[in-house]
Amino acid sequence: MRYTETLTDLETLYLPQVEQFGIELAPCGEALVGQVDSDAARASMCVYRLGKDCVVEAHRILVRRDLPLYERGVDSLCISSLSADSLALCPVAPVEKVVGAPRCLAVFGQRSGETTTWLRAGSRHDSSSVVFLPSRLNRLDAHERRAARALVEEPGLVCADGCASSVGSSIDAVMPLFGGRLARGRTLDAQVDRALLGVLAWREECERAERAAGTHERALVVRGVKNYVTLHLSEPLTLDVLAHDLLTSRTRLCATFQCATGQSVGSFVRSARIARSKELLAVRSLGVAEVAHAVGYPRTSSFTVAFEREEGLSPSAWRAARP
Repeated sequence: MRYTETLTDLETLYLPQVEQFGIELAPCGEALVGQVDSDAARASMCVYRLGKDCVVEAHRILVRRDLPLYERGVDSLCISSLSADSLALCPVAPVEKVVGAPRCLAVFGQRSGETTTWLRAGSRHDSSSVVFLPSRLNRLDAHERRAARALVEEPGLVCADGCASSVGSSIDAVMPLFGGRLARGRTLDAQVDRALLGVLAWREECERAERAAGTHERALVVRGVKNYVTLHLSEPLTLDVLAHDLLTSRTRLCATFQCATGQSVGSFVRSARIARSKELLAVRSLGVAEVAHAVGYPRTSSFTVAFEREEGLSPSAWRAARP
């Protein structure tokens, strides 16, 4: 990709995806807008760059054929209003049910590095996001800055109804793709600040309620386990690795997770691997061996046994049974 060696941190947040889809961005007021209609996808995009440390970006993508999405992350805080298909690709703990149709709000810290995910033919990826680099967060007052840094360091979250609606509306208000209007200057900064402060207030209220109920530390462990497992399914996931990453002991980790969820850590890892494998098996250009490796099974035979135990069918038979 022609941008790979020349991207600034700010450009890294959107230009690689722009190039992959073949979108030509052009100035429109203070935004960059563009669209493409190809055999791979129909996509529209709108981007604002706020100085050197904040991006507001929205896209609507209908994927027409299975394709890999290559991303380069930078250390940042991301607030995203997402469709269900996009939420499944985010670094947040899996949720049982997507709250607030047609999109919900995810808040998570990004890390520097490269990732590859697969977009499934027929999937729809609608998203409006604000991404803050650390220098932008440093403008906050001391209390707000600590809260923002905690969001970056802690496992990603899916916000509840009220916050999702309010913050999502603040972002959408400046995005024509979702019924808003192009904004400039102070209006844009005000909407970005409103979104960030709304999330910080929501998280503070949640933490206060957890502490009052005596469940805050337990909730952190559970979120930590779920997020770590979700982000590292292709790697060996032992109790020692998890305990080390979450700064706790194996005994406390197992007891806390079992008490909070009614499920052992090992059982959660197995179910998470099978759930992800089903998503990847839906990408028919991926072989079963590739899927097995992607979810942490070095041997295809071991993956097949685990999959049959959970689903009653082999991976190949399960894939063939899908329309």
